[in-house]
Amino acid sequence: MSIDLKNQNITKLYFKYFIPSLCAMLALSTYNVVDGAFVGQKLGQDALAAVGIAWPVFPMLIAYELLFSIGAASLCSYYLGKNEPEKAREIFSSVFYFALLSGVILGFIFYVYCDEIVILLGASEKIAPLASEFLEIIFLGSFVIVLHPLLDIFAMNDKRPVLAMIAMIVGAISNIAFNYLFIFVLEIGIAGSALATILGHFMGFLILLWHFVFKRGQVFFVLSFKIKALIRSTQNSIAQASAELSAALVLFIANHLLVGLGGDRAVAMYSVMMYSGIVLFTTLLSASQAIQPIASFNFGANIRSRVLNVLKFGLLFSFAMGVILYLLSIMFSKYLVILFLQKDANGSVDMVFLNDVQEAMKIYFAGFAMLGFNMAAASFFQAIQRPISSFIITSCYTLIFVLIFFTILPNFFGLKGIWTSYPLAQFCSFIISLAVLFYAFKKGGLNPNHFSRSSS
Repeated sequence: MSIDLKNQNITKLYFKYFIPSLCAMLALSTYNVVDGAFVGQKLGQDALAAVGIAWPVFPMLIAYELLFSIGAASLCSYYLGKNEPEKAREIFSSVFYFALLSGVILGFIFYVYCDEIVILLGASEKIAPLASEFLEIIFLGSFVIVLHPLLDIFAMNDKRPVLAMIAMIVGAISNIAFNYLFIFVLEIGIAGSALATILGHFMGFLILLWHFVFKRGQVFFVLSFKIKALIRSTQNSIAQASAELSAALVLFIANHLLVGLGGDRAVAMYSVMMYSGIVLFTTLLSASQAIQPIASFNFGANIRSRVLNVLKFGLLFSFAMGVILYLLSIMFSKYLVILFLQKDANGSVDMVFLNDVQEAMKIYFAGFAMLGFNMAAASFFQAIQRPISSFIITSCYTLIFVLIFFTILPNFFGLKGIWTSYPLAQFCSFIISLAVLFYAFKKGGLNPNHFSRSSS
């Protein structure tokens, strides 16, 4: 698949990145969905609640990966647009080496303190042993969870979106196979789900590693490690990393609130909603990420018209996708929830639990209607190296407004207050996104008087 970021039609280019990214992200989402489905069906609500308690760890790992990958990948694409590939290789190599070493060290430290972390996350005495059993394996293999998506993002920016898609699909299929083997055949319990997750990521990682080791593109490993490249990458990644870290914090707070409002049952409900929403979230994430390589490259090449065109198309498409996905989620909510419920001897599920989760989803998932627009706006500003603008938007839709409503609404509406907080937070963030975009066109980096100077 030939990709010419400077001359090809913006819409066609966008879908050349969006479709492989969507397939890759949907494949990646199966890691958690399959884990949840197998754990819920085979091991029941307690195990599902245990995984729900452990859930904040995953956005923390992703945040650590994004702290390096998103900014570094944008810089790589920027330098490729300026025809300076040697700088792109230095950035890639520096980021990979640091992520590998630090990932191994941090994973071991978290493993040692796993029991304390589980208690901190809010686990009850009943589910704490299950959560520890799950997280011990996740921590030991956490460096693979970090490196797999890191290489995937670099492959996308090295004009290899199909390779990135294949790696994710292979990893996802491996995860499904290992989950079935460990949970249903070997019956090693919740530890099998964690082990399957690590091995799935490892399979995808190997495919991507081959590309960079054997120099199949413009970006590959060189014997170079520069602190300056690492610092520049992290500076440009703060917004996206903060978004994931904020998600972990929100999940952490939500779990503690849910335990107080409805016990382990409420945590299990939230877990099912999180699992069900993964497909929606990753679809919107793919729509926003497809903007980045095109915008970054043309920003580096100083072609303002193409930068603006990908912004306009990306925002409209992401908003439309958010609305459509919300409507589809409501139509098929029953079938989504049943995937994660254990059946009794008669093949029946807990209908009260099922109905409660469906009602919660109708409220909570309304936030996805506006999430796509917010994510696309933040991704665009990160792509053109405007980390402050990106940070403002991401901090609003991931943390600030969610925490404000978490603080107020549960006091009046109980569990419904938790579910309502998310869509209200997305609506407020939507207003902030519009304000930041308006400022960028009037006085910021998208103003014609500033653009050529800021991208030179």
